[in-house]
Order: sequence, then structure tokens, then C-alpha cells
Amino acid sequence: MQAQRNHIVLIGFKHVGKSVIGKSLSEKLDLPYVDLDQTIEDLFECRFNKKYSCRDIMKENGNQFFRDLEIDALTQVMVFKPSIISLGGGTPMYAENQRIIKSCTIIHVTAPRGIVYERILMSGLPAFFNPEEDFLNSFNRLWDERVKIYNELQDYLIENNGTLNDAVNEIIKMINYEEKQI
Repeated sequence: MQAQRNHIVLIGFKHVGKSVIGKSLSEKLDLPYVDLDQTIEDLFECRFNKKYSCRDIMKENGNQFFRDLEIDALTQVMVFKPSIISLGGGTPMYAENQRIIKSCTIIHVTAPRGIVYERILMSGLPAFFNPEEDFLNSFNRLWDERVKIYNELQDYLIENNGTLNDAVNEIIKMINYEEKQI
């Protein structure tokens, strides 16, 4: 299989399957896998000698601090050799991050909205949900806001509503089609 000339970036809402798809895709394409959330946590630990999750970083330090750290982490991973990179759901919402990923192949991963909402509820409400707003309303508002941006940024859309192999194979077909056209 021909090597990618740039990164493949997976975007989409929390719990649509970006990380699972990214790991499997990296194995099939023999490319490194980078989870930006893990990179953010590692960068925080390196700078502050504290081990925090992304959720805790945001809760303890606020959204702007988290987003500044996220930009630093994203900038760092862009200098790696071509990789599969899963972004956090909010990462593409910021102009600086959009500028950083614009030269990458961007895959928008989505899943049925109701299933994503159930997955979020099972894992605990994210720090970016408004605690003063009804959870379902907060989810729907964020979903609608984010999907508009994801759709604008995407090179390809993958519906993660089948098996993991189905999603990964569909991405590989899309990318191979792109490579043949160049």
C-alpha cells in the first residue's frame, strides 16, 4: 500500500468511535497512531508534573487553558511522520486548530446521534456540557454546532454504524481512491 504523504485526521463528536477506528486503521495502513487527548495529558504532565485527564485539566484550569494546551499538542504531532490522528470532539471548533489540520486528509466519523448520547451518559458527562442546561438539550445543541464545522472540514464522511472492520475498510477504500486520482 502506498504511504500517505500527510496525516489522516479523524474528527467527530465524542464517542463516535474515532479512537477505536484510528487504532485499527493505523495497524492496517502500518502508520503510527496518535490520540490527541493522550498527547494533551502527556504534555500537561510534562509541564506541570501532575497526571490529569483532559476532563480534569479543563475542570481545574478552564476552557481557554485547555484549548491553548491543545493547540500546543496538535502543533507537536504535526511534525511527526505521517500518522493517524484522532482529535477530541471540540478540537476542530477553533480556527487555529483548523489552520493546523488543513493540509491533512480529514475523515469525519459519525454514528447515530441517539447511540452517541447513550454512550456519553454511560461514561459520565463531559466537562464541556453546560451543567445548568438540561443534558439532552446541551448534547443536541453541541451536536448541531459541531456537525456544521465537521462537515465543512471533512474530506470524507464515514458512518460508524456497522462493524469496526466495515468502517476501517471504507476509509481505506476512500483513501485509495484519492491516491489513484493524484
